[in-house]
Amino acid sequence: MVTLNGGGTRKRRAAQSIIERLLRLQDSARPRSRWERLVGRSPLGRNCEGLYQGALGEIAVGARLRTLSSEWAVFHSLPIGLDGWDIDHILIGPGGIVTINTKHHRDLPIGVSRNELTVDGQPVPYLRHSEFEEQYVSTLLQDRWSSIPPIHPVVVFVAPREILSLSVGSHVTVLDLKNLLAWLAALPVVLDESDRRGIVELFDNPAMWANTAVGTGDALLDRFFALEAEIRAARRQRTVRLPLAALLAVSLTTAMVLVTLALLRQLAG
Repeated sequence: MVTLNGGGTRKRRAAQSIIERLLRLQDSARPRSRWERLVGRSPLGRNCEGLYQGALGEIAVGARLRTLSSEWAVFHSLPIGLDGWDIDHILIGPGGIVTINTKHHRDLPIGVSRNELTVDGQPVPYLRHSEFEEQYVSTLLQDRWSSIPPIHPVVVFVAPREILSLSVGSHVTVLDLKNLLAWLAALPVVLDESDRRGIVELFDNPAMWANTAVGTGDALLDRFFALEAEIRAARRQRTVRLPLAALLAVSLTTAMVLVTLALLRQLAG
């Protein structure tokens, strides 16, 4: 069992980095007018939708990782100092070190062919990004650890329509979130408890990571979930309440027309 007080980077929350970026953009968004609220326009500002969906994906992966056994230590949103780039999740467990690059493309087909990964037929650089994250972690360890353990780079998709692997040239693993825990459980054991503890203590040091804030994740999540509640309310407004109001208005208008016609017939008779 790997247990630490968690006073360092393990205090960071899933999606913390992307939520920070989202909220900075959202703070500059124009408030909705009364009419926009009435018609259910989303409160998300310009260029915020992608960050919002990304945060939902990382939160979903983080929730799944909370169900891992205590043999696994989990880190989230570790900045690596390249224009806001972070590693979404890092796991240290019996199977080695796992870096997870989370992607949220709901109900879209994912294709893996040789060294290319596509989303809805369009090439995306996710394999290359995951390989870079693996190399970054390896570089962190090379001067601080006698023998670098296996590092497994993984791209995890949240709620894809399907993942079709025609052939795999990259060593990056591509998974649906629903298969992640089974894949982790199947990894061969390469780290004992002592090694795991040493790596966890190393990664828990904020000085290992670029511009790492510690202890701010809960307040950010509170703001994010408040924003999410507004987004859901706006979606209900435009997809449920407005259509119902329109249907009611049509029904009332039709009823008034029928009553008027009935009165006219009586007067004519």
